[in-house]
Amino acid sequence: MSFTNVEFLFFLPVVFLLYWGGPRHRIYQNSILLVASYLFFGSWHWQLLLLIIAGTWMDYYISRQFGKPGGDENHRKRLLIVSLLFSLGSLCFFKYAGFFATAANDALQLIGIENGLPVLKLILPLGISYWTLQRVGYMLDTYWRRIEPANSLLDFSLFVCFFGQVAAGPISRASELLPQLQKARRIEPHWIATGAFAFLLGYVLKAFVGEMLGESLVSRAFSSPEIYTSLSLWLGVIGFAGQVFADFAGYSLMAIGTARLFAIELPMNFNVPFLSRSLPELWRRWHITLNRWLFEYIFTPLTTSKGWFRNRLDLGMLIVFAASGLWHGAAWTYVCWGLLHAFGMIVQRNWDMLYRSWCRRSRVFVTIRKSLPYSMVSWFLTILFFVLTLVPFRAADIDTAVGYYRGLVDSPGSAELAISPLVLLAFLFIVGMHLIELKPLNKIKTLFYATPPLIRGVAYGLAVAILVLVVPFSKGTFIYQQF
Repeated sequence: MSFTNVEFLFFLPVVFLLYWGGPRHRIYQNSILLVASYLFFGSWHWQLLLLIIAGTWMDYYISRQFGKPGGDENHRKRLLIVSLLFSLGSLCFFKYAGFFATAANDALQLIGIENGLPVLKLILPLGISYWTLQRVGYMLDTYWRRIEPANSLLDFSLFVCFFGQVAAGPISRASELLPQLQKARRIEPHWIATGAFAFLLGYVLKAFVGEMLGESLVSRAFSSPEIYTSLSLWLGVIGFAGQVFADFAGYSLMAIGTARLFAIELPMNFNVPFLSRSLPELWRRWHITLNRWLFEYIFTPLTTSKGWFRNRLDLGMLIVFAASGLWHGAAWTYVCWGLLHAFGMIVQRNWDMLYRSWCRRSRVFVTIRKSLPYSMVSWFLTILFFVLTLVPFRAADIDTAVGYYRGLVDSPGSAELAISPLVLLAFLFIVGMHLIELKPLNKIKTLFYATPPLIRGVAYGLAVAILVLVVPFSKGTFIYQQF
């Protein structure tokens, strides 16, 4: 089941009615959501439900040991290792076993060994990359005594497997989500209004914008790049930037909207990333919860440790973005994408250090940095780099990516990709989403929220009617759900 399946149209109202139709009690509300979450997860593959339940129970009881005062530190460390081995081992087995076996076989062939390791074809548990990181973050926080362990298996089970976010995040901190689950929730108009709006906006992004750009530009350009002109290949990769934003930002908004219907607030995952003027700013705006996790649990512990990695910021950046690339998929194209961004972040950091040294010598450089031309050039270079690095992210393999890059400069093809009115409207929707967050236009959003509920309801109804005519509800799948 997915947010775009017809079944979800029936599933969500039933859960909503059961949830708010019963007593306003934490145990009742969390029980309804947990049963619904296991049904949602189990609809993907029932046997794999045992994996998430077993891991949840194990981490709950181990974390309870972390919270005991005066515990033996070596014992606590051994328990943490057991938890991490189970969680990360499961992730590696299901997601990367085939990738590592293929890489090992390629290496063995170089030395003349033909009969290599068997390459397993496994069904990937729904959202394993997301709830694994969420559990690992919780275990590290309790081990480091940043938070108190959950005192209810029911609350913790729902924290791990809440159906609003289990498929593709956002990745919540325990300190953000658990306190909400540890108390009863009450229905309020603002939860329903903001939840419905977020879900609708997310659905428009996913079902209309993402699908339109994907079908009209991206799939065609990347399936046969050799037949298209350079201009068409540029349209293809720019379209993919819009598609992947619409797809994942749309899902995140639908997840946030779903959670709000149950008076639960999930963290923001996208914050108008195409307004970024530097790579660090971009990664503070794009897939916020993943990058926050990577820097909080990998980069910071490494670069602030007492060991060899201390203050080796560039190496820490390389490790983080290599991990990010591998997290996105078990393929060399994703690793390449991650390493490109590591290189970009290292260049950006060293440029900032150099420019700050110039600013200390002369105020002229401070004035230049605050100027509009500097901001526009910074924005253009940031977005150009981001768009270009999406080529290996989308390409089937490294050779295809290299060929696509060549085509962007000088393509032998003659076919043209046409921009239909609907494709143009899809682009304008993304542009409008970003521009409305700028101060001069932000008042428009405020005025819309201030309109009477009846007017907003009519606007929502018209949007739904248009979507039903343009895109079938069950059309397409989420790009990021595969990760």
